[in-house]
Amino acid sequence: MSLLLLPAACSSTDSGNDSGIEVLEDIVLDEQLVETSGLYCDANHIYTINDSGNSPDLFTLDTAGTIIKSEKLPRKNTDWESVTADSEFYYIGDFGNNAGKRSDLAVLKVSRADTGDITPLPVNYENYDVGKNEYYAHDYDAEAMVSRGDQLVLFSKSWLTRVVKVYLLDKGKVTPLLSPVAEVSGIPGVVTGADFDAQNNRYVIVGYTSNALGMFKPFIATLSAEFDLISTYKLNGYGQVEGLCVRENNTIWLTQESSPLSAAKLIKVKLPE
Repeated sequence: MSLLLLPAACSSTDSGNDSGIEVLEDIVLDEQLVETSGLYCDANHIYTINDSGNSPDLFTLDTAGTIIKSEKLPRKNTDWESVTADSEFYYIGDFGNNAGKRSDLAVLKVSRADTGDITPLPVNYENYDVGKNEYYAHDYDAEAMVSRGDQLVLFSKSWLTRVVKVYLLDKGKVTPLLSPVAEVSGIPGVVTGADFDAQNNRYVIVGYTSNALGMFKPFIATLSAEFDLISTYKLNGYGQVEGLCVRENNTIWLTQESSPLSAAKLIKVKLPE
């Protein structure tokens, strides 16, 4: 869970017009998912997790948002923020780091055949210095991760510079030190979820800005396969949107954490063609 105290900004590529977004479904989630964070979809199911301080459970949902399975993993949920997968493994990002003081950032590589079989992949950022990092004022925090081929793509929240940094983590071996492979300017807030849209050869990301009153302004953005910003859209009527997975024909699923103003939700939207 996190709160960003920054004003909203618009992309230099797009005005942030939300008129083209169509909400197709709006589903209130079970109370077990009030702090839903990451999201992953395969052909038949939706998978999600809760973030810091919650039980280390991996939830499987159907497309009606009903929990059909819950598996408790033998690992502490220090700050789980993202989940993705390939045909053999789930990848859970235990790399939430609002204060910038953690020394145990990792991606948990979980066998889909045996979820008790878990290998941590350390996340070690270049120039990471816990002595210099300040709460909500550093660039070494992440909540969004995408599985692509033999690598995991991580997107930073970049509290300090507001320039999103993209990192690649090898799935099969320890990556000694992560340095950015790309930087993205013009994102109108912090990035909290991402997926790759193979049909349109682009990344779709979600995130928000918020203020001291806890009012959230979520957005959706698209990036090229080379991480160039294409467009941004406001997502009016919603709050702390945390997870995202892409479906067919410009549709995506989103999850929203609960707040005093709204329940936890699973939301299906259609982006402009």
